[in-house]
Amino acid sequence: MEPETMAALFGLGGTLVGAVVSTGAVIWQQHKTAHEAERTHLSGLAEAAANECIQITYKLHKHFAEGVPDRNSSAYYTWASVGEELCRALEEQALRFHDKAVRDFLERCHAEMYVRPEFVADPEPWPPRYIVIASDIRTVMGTVLRRQSFPRDVWEHYPNPS
Repeated sequence: MEPETMAALFGLGGTLVGAVVSTGAVIWQQHKTAHEAERTHLSGLAEAAANECIQITYKLHKHFAEGVPDRNSSAYYTWASVGEELCRALEEQALRFHDKAVRDFLERCHAEMYVRPEFVADPEPWPPRYIVIASDIRTVMGTVLRRQSFPRDVWEHYPNPS
């Protein structure tokens, strides 16, 4: 083969390799940018959900601090309905967290307040259960906002239901 043809083939080969490498780099960068955008979006959702959970804990605290009305009164049904709405709002926010430990924790808190509201509102054990739950939720939400790891010590207040 003539040297000019060989040089042309090497030039063409170099151009093709350069084009493939360049295209691959662009595609890789686009995937990386899309992944970072998704992570930023999910972080934003978790931050908003954490802030909402903190607000809900103040409402739950106030609700349970009012005490449980007599079970046979219409005030009880109103009180229970408000409690259910607050628990449902907490459950909805739990869906927005990527961290499974945070979701599980909020589900346990929700279940306890939803299934045993009279026990949670009982002022006899000190501190009352609603204060412990609200404080623990705020602690966990603070770690979410600071992007720290889940505080494992809060599980001691929530034994495994199984």
